[in-house]
Amino acid sequence: MSSITKNHTISDTIAKPFLLPGTLVCNAIGIHGNNPDDYSDLVRMLVNSLVWTVAGVIVMAFFA
Repeated sequence: MSSITKNHTISDTIAKPFLLPGTLVCNAIGIHGNNPDDYSDLVRMLVNSLVWTVAGVIVMAFFA
């Protein structure tokens, strides 16, 4: 077998748009998670939390 297929679940499909901001930032700055020392998971978590917290505050301010 020359290519290894990765099983994707429904939860992976649902989570992908929510994780997209962090993935885009990691790709833009050149960390792809290949090296354990690049902290890509930490960067993704930070960016995603900032983006979705700001989005939530804006939505709540709009509807309040």
